[in-house]
Amino acid sequence: MKKTIYLLTLLFLASCSSDDGATPVVPTFEVTVTQDATTIVVDQIVTITAITNETINEISFSTDGGLTFPSTYHQDFGTTANLYFDFDTLGLKTIVFRVKNNAGEIKDNTVNITVEKGNAVQLQSVQLNSFYDMGNTWDSEYPTTNPNHLADVFFTLLKPALNVLDGTRGGVPTSSWLWYRSATRDNENNLSWNFQNEDLYINIAELTPYITFADDDGGGIVQDIMQGPPFESIIPLSNYVSSQPNTITVEENTINLEYVIGIAW
Repeated sequence: MKKTIYLLTLLFLASCSSDDGATPVVPTFEVTVTQDATTIVVDQIVTITAITNETINEISFSTDGGLTFPSTYHQDFGTTANLYFDFDTLGLKTIVFRVKNNAGEIKDNTVNITVEKGNAVQLQSVQLNSFYDMGNTWDSEYPTTNPNHLADVFFTLLKPALNVLDGTRGGVPTSSWLWYRSATRDNENNLSWNFQNEDLYINIAELTPYITFADDDGGGIVQDIMQGPPFESIIPLSNYVSSQPNTITVEENTINLEYVIGIAW
């Protein structure tokens, strides 16, 4: 009988030694993410909402499958946070919505959005025909006998940027509006650019595109060809919705600017 009790005692102790009595920690931070659309058209805003059971301390997002999270946002989110997105290229887009609570726990949720062309137009080319002081000296360190005194021309396309936190657009053009920057044409040579493979779509019913031209002096220094302010000019695409020509010639007579832009409707 004593041997039986001794054996049972050993088994009990062995059982206790394999279980230290610690209660497994079960994560309690829960996040649900919803989206108000799964298919949108170019420049249409989609809202992605995270709802949690705890206070949100931080949110961020990735558009490259979770490899990078370029921006982090802290504010009084409470238990709900929204992110707003639009896209000007077509196809399937994947967004990872990352949420962190006050304890530093992180939850990632992935959403997919398909972008269709809708009524958007595609900008395809630019031909600069004239600008203020064309053919004269822009780089005074060179004599007029040296072609390097001419302007090294590039252009940028701008469109209103979307605020990812509040879903608003507007204000005045800034660097955040940069949509596309062309290659630089040295010494005013071949002032024609073709970018039909860049997928530059814009929904002109929603947004107005702008263009700037400048002289690139290198090292981040530029001279304004637009003689601003303003330093940018509206591309008046909305004036041609009915006729839908393949090219539009735009003239800004006060600065002797003329350019031709190619469009696919």
